[in-house]
Amino acid sequence: MRSLSGTRNRIALTVAGLLTLAVAAWLVAVSFALIPAGSPLAGLTVPADSTVSTLVQEHRGWALPAATAASVLAVLAGLGLLLAQIPTAPAHTSLRLHDDDGTVLATLEPQVLERALAERVEGVPGVEEASVRVSGSTTSLRILAEVTIAEEAQVEWAVEEARRVLAADPETALGTSPRSVDLLVRVHTPRTSRSDRVAVRHHGAGGELVSEAA
Repeated sequence: MRSLSGTRNRIALTVAGLLTLAVAAWLVAVSFALIPAGSPLAGLTVPADSTVSTLVQEHRGWALPAATAASVLAVLAGLGLLLAQIPTAPAHTSLRLHDDDGTVLATLEPQVLERALAERVEGVPGVEEASVRVSGSTTSLRILAEVTIAEEAQVEWAVEEARRVLAADPETALGTSPRSVDLLVRVHTPRTSRSDRVAVRHHGAGGELVSEAA
């Protein structure tokens, strides 16, 4: 699972685009002498016969420290953007139970619901281990579970029963059906020390069921 702020990325890209546009506009204005000599922006231009070396010599007192600081900031900004792309689990938000008028009746920590669902799924015959992750709100709940099923178990029945528990229990507790239930199923085969993986997705209480073997 990953959680990455699209708003944060858009802000960073917008700022970078505006800075690039400003630099490009300045270069065009200087190159083609588009800024009149007496205008308020005349101080931003450089003499036509100036070179990089002469500009550095004229402003050597602050040019080198400013360039160093800009380089360090650019490196830090680049590292920050790279670190922001690392997939992370989304932060938990409390689930709020409302009445018909929209008044909050109670709040439920998602970790409590996750542990309860995992224990319920582990109670299904043939399921050796289960972990559950929930996200969204009580009216739009998404459930992602990973279950390990014993090789000698009735795999198809165990998967269907686990999926039924994950779909029915939240509806009983919260009053609304989950928006989606996704399962990653591992069939444990100790003799070969490997697990066959099957992804099962279920949309809604009576929606579409899709299985993918891996």
